[in-house]
Amino acid sequence: MSQENILDKKTVANQLKEAAKLLDVLGEDSFKAKALLSGSRALENYSGDFAELMPEDYAEQKLTSIRGIGKSLAEDIYAIRDLGSLPLLDELYEKVPEGVRDLFSVSGLGAKKIALLWKEDIDSLEKLIAASESGQVAELKGFGKKSAESFIPAAQFAIEAKKRMRIDVATALADSFEEQLLSRLAKLRISFAGSLRRQCETVGDIDVIVTGHEMSEIVAALHDFTSEIIVTEPTVSFKYLKREFELMVTKPNTFGAILAVWTGSIAFRHNLMAQVELQGLSLDDDGLQDKDGKVLDTPSEDDFFTALKMPYIIPERREFSIVHPIEGVLELEDIHGLIHNHSTWSDGAHSLEEMLEEAIELGFSYLAMADHSKSSAVASGLSIEEVEAQGREIELLRQDLDSEEFQLLHGMEVDIMTDGTLDYPDDVLAQLDYCVVSVHQNFTLSQADQTARIIKAVENPYANILAHPTGRLILRRPEYALDLDAVIDACAATGTVIELNASPYRLDLDWRWIIQAKEKGCKFSINPDAHSINGYDVLPFGVNIARKAGLTKEDVVNTQTTGKAFVKTLKKLKKAK
Repeated sequence: MSQENILDKKTVANQLKEAAKLLDVLGEDSFKAKALLSGSRALENYSGDFAELMPEDYAEQKLTSIRGIGKSLAEDIYAIRDLGSLPLLDELYEKVPEGVRDLFSVSGLGAKKIALLWKEDIDSLEKLIAASESGQVAELKGFGKKSAESFIPAAQFAIEAKKRMRIDVATALADSFEEQLLSRLAKLRISFAGSLRRQCETVGDIDVIVTGHEMSEIVAALHDFTSEIIVTEPTVSFKYLKREFELMVTKPNTFGAILAVWTGSIAFRHNLMAQVELQGLSLDDDGLQDKDGKVLDTPSEDDFFTALKMPYIIPERREFSIVHPIEGVLELEDIHGLIHNHSTWSDGAHSLEEMLEEAIELGFSYLAMADHSKSSAVASGLSIEEVEAQGREIELLRQDLDSEEFQLLHGMEVDIMTDGTLDYPDDVLAQLDYCVVSVHQNFTLSQADQTARIIKAVENPYANILAHPTGRLILRRPEYALDLDAVIDACAATGTVIELNASPYRLDLDWRWIIQAKEKGCKFSINPDAHSINGYDVLPFGVNIARKAGLTKEDVVNTQTTGKAFVKTLKKLKKAK
């Protein structure tokens, strides 16, 4: 099995955990449920190299060497490796309706409470809202008025989340669709538009612009691999892998104009139409036309913007009605360092050496590790002794590096405690090259307490980067209560860099807040938060969000070309405040 096809332990652990939850909902095989849950925890706490446990040949004894994983569970894990999913989980999906499974997305609902709700015919998020509003939930044993009231906004959030996809999911879906269509229509020119092209955090339906083939040919090709096709020339709507697409067929000489309009947003499109009118032109599905109705050639967006006497605006920035171009807007190649990464020392899937080798192979100039601190027990956080031991391993790895070409930095992702102190004392933090601080527990504090907690943390002289500041998980968990204005002010005042976490699960800090933070003088670090060598791949999502916010090289600290310059920049920012 190739390295890239090896499942990471988090994926496996999550499938085991979900199967355990569904067994509990059904009240079936409690022994199996406990074994699955125990195995999930064992994998989460496993500090070795998970990849070594998953060789191509069956090697059960390697998995069973982990306490909490027996022969039967080892077979389950190998089934996940070979099939992509746990067979038992597929069976449970048949027994537990999707609407019931959706209830797990509501905070405060575990398997036992969901089972009670299901018995009362509350088997969907919509029914949960109605039953909570009517008082039915509050009257059930084990529930109460306060918890019932909290279910309403949580369920509403979950309903909205089901309508959209994370940007990485939408990107993969679009790539798959493009491959299918181009394999049938070789002369086709294709571009995605809408929120996908603007690189929004989430995407609803996927918009596609095509040219080079007749409508009849395109529809015939779509019938091979899509469903629910509706033709309303010049558009076609359909579903691909259960997701909605809308495709616009245009001519080669109008492709640029149609692409610009379909890229949107609504506000930006209104501005385009105003410019069309100002220039004495018209614009419809046939393209850009002069006052006599003659179609103007706009094969590219550059041609379209030139015809409107407008500067070209990159797609990521087209969220507002009027947008000014930014000189030197950030590019992916401007990022020289991979910051905030995890290894098998905590909850990562690959060793320090493997993470280092991959970073070098990808052409970066430095790698900054940041494994979890001791209070993150679920993430196998490091004790002080382990921090020192990791430092010794990093020093050994450094000896094999040409420090002029590549640098390996030793940092930690240190938990912010409830009172705002950090998880390690200052004398430990002083030994590190840099320090990332973040919240991992007690998300339900009041806005005042959560804000005070984070402000106190960033005031620590060793707190270099505030990671994923709002704690949101896109389409899964909203941000915690926080006075973000006050936190941004504190970061600006203390010289604490704000992370733009590039994971498509987070993309935190939100780009709208990044704009405000930049205006207040904050600097940013675009970090993959990688937990495996494949985790570096998310960096483009973070860069696209930075472009959306209008960041330049000067705004981002890991555009520094060397690790030494990066560390020097972090320390200079803290000392200057």
